[in-house]
Amino acid sequence: MKKSIAVAAAAAVLAAGGGVVYATGMFDTWRDGRALADGCGEMVDAAEVKQLLGAERVRGRSLGGLGCRAFDPGGKASVTVTVERGSAPGSVVQHARQILAKDPESLLVPVGGGWPALVGVGGGGETYATALLPCGNESAGDDLVVGMTAVRAKSGGTLEERREGLAALVTRALKQAAAAKGCEPAHADKPRMPSGAFTDLKKAGAATGTCRDTGLPSYETESYASAPIEQCLPAGATGEPTFRLAAYYGPYANAPRHDPSRSPDDYTGPSGTNAGKSWTTAACPTGEALFTMEALLPGAEPSAEARKAFPTFAAASAKRHGCEPPTS
Repeated sequence: MKKSIAVAAAAAVLAAGGGVVYATGMFDTWRDGRALADGCGEMVDAAEVKQLLGAERVRGRSLGGLGCRAFDPGGKASVTVTVERGSAPGSVVQHARQILAKDPESLLVPVGGGWPALVGVGGGGETYATALLPCGNESAGDDLVVGMTAVRAKSGGTLEERREGLAALVTRALKQAAAAKGCEPAHADKPRMPSGAFTDLKKAGAATGTCRDTGLPSYETESYASAPIEQCLPAGATGEPTFRLAAYYGPYANAPRHDPSRSPDDYTGPSGTNAGKSWTTAACPTGEALFTMEALLPGAEPSAEARKAFPTFAAASAKRHGCEPPTS
């Protein structure tokens, strides 16, 4: 009799305790954590994902060998991580629109600290990040590419804060992917985002980063030898960006060449010009690099100063990355 009473009392306590767990959301937190760990392993951090997405909860789902998806089970916010290895990762072509974005806020900004990663948060709720790590035989183009697309639940935070949040996520994912694929990790410090990237207008001759020595008023970001994409935006008399000078290394050279809006005559051969676009190439340790100059305004024609700035930009970027001088 006494034993039955004790069992009943214990059951009542457990039932009450279970109610507390459900009432306070502790069970949801535990279940979400298990799902995130099962789906993504250590590829993402729950707190970092919640902060980036503006979500209260986050769970995970494996995408098999392609990566994983972390998402808010009560909403539409999500982060999708893809991991690819090879000479021509499909995500580079798939995300050509994000890689070639023209809005200054959407441009890919290199992550500092020695990380071969880039982030672009855009003006809306969508964000994109990518990272490149040569793996194995570099001459064979055996690259490890991590891609990350996110849809936020709500807008919030400054441009710099959103870039920093995405940088923390993509560098974590790259580190974990390198370990899982047996690749040499990136020799980098804590990731940091440069301030004023593509938002602060530099006067002619005042640029110190990607637009250095171009001699034009421009928008730029810091220049890093680790950055797989570099960009510089010369500005017109009104301060509006007019052209984009860009350098693409490794598999990222495939993005402009697979842009559906381009002419079939664009970016063919070692160098050339066509309809306001100019391009050249260089031999690099990671393969052939592509350097481009294109108008950001419809029908804009490059000035003599812009035409002179392009080879200056390409040569400086190629030298940073240990490449041969670009084709004339």
